[in-house]
Order: sequence, then structure tokens, then C-alpha cells
Amino acid sequence: MFYRSYLETVKKRIEEPRKFIQVILGPRQVGKTTMITQLLHQLTISNLYESADAISATNSA
Repeated sequence: MFYRSYLETVKKRIEEPRKFIQVILGPRQVGKTTMITQLLHQLTISNLYESADAISATNSA
């Protein structure tokens, strides 16, 4: 399986103790979702994945 080069870097950041959420953003079609899906399968800590793709830019809620 192909793993993104940033996977280990993001994994280390996610495993650090923190009080804030982590947001992954970047241009379309570069592999963000693939990388995070792979990462979530490796983590033993609880997590929640939410996609913001379906949220309209005009939605003020």
C-alpha cells in the first residue's frame, strides 16, 4: 500500500498531548483523506473524523 510522505509527521503530531483539534487542509485531490484514513487505522487513541466537503460556502450555520 502507498503511504503519503507526511503520514509519520501527522501521526507524531496527533499523538502529542494537546487541548486543540487538528485540522488537515490543502488543495483538492492531493491525498488528504487517503492519508487520514490510513492514519486512523494506525491510531489507538479515540478519534472523530468529520468531512467538511458537503458544507455549502453560503451556509452561515
